[in-house]
Amino acid sequence: MRYLVTIFIFLVSLKSYADYEPTPLPELVIDSELIIHGKIIDIDSETFTIDIIEKIKGDFNNQIIQIQKFEDWECANRLPKYQIGQEELIFLTQHKVTKEWIIMGAGIEGELFIQNDSVIYEDIYYDSKSGCSEINYSGYNVCGWKFSLQEFKTDIKLYLKDFPEILTTYKKSFKITNLRKENRAYTRMMYESFDYIALRRNE
Repeated sequence: MRYLVTIFIFLVSLKSYADYEPTPLPELVIDSELIIHGKIIDIDSETFTIDIIEKIKGDFNNQIIQIQKFEDWECANRLPKYQIGQEELIFLTQHKVTKEWIIMGAGIEGELFIQNDSVIYEDIYYDSKSGCSEINYSGYNVCGWKFSLQEFKTDIKLYLKDFPEILTTYKKSFKITNLRKENRAYTRMMYESFDYIALRRNE
């Protein structure tokens, strides 16, 4: 019986990994209701509170926002752990019933950590050919990219502005056109755009 239970747990774990699909950056940018740059000022058992430094997208008039914590599970862990003083970019959606603000993504893609005025963006595809570099932040090593904070925020705004044209071009030619090849963060968004835009082609 013990062996049967072990096999069952193993199979459930495999299914969980198979079902987990990282949320690409274009989806975070376009489908989020609110994107903010902020600093954690309070933490409790279920939520954390952010002092908003800049609102990048969405309607929210308060200076302070309370957000539901990300809960670790077998396919994703929040590293580093919540700490007062952490700065991050957060992609949020609002629960339709409770109106609580929730981080987007099944993993930790909806929280991008800021270190020394740089945004740390991990390669969600673990692609050996992506050109990502090993980055250490808060004692954890990831393969990803380091973008200047201002560059990243600017490129999010540009992608939001350009998205209707990008989608229209894809519907006509089934091609994704990078309109701003000189922008590093924007170019990363374009690299991750194809599958997401293909899903939206019928809009």
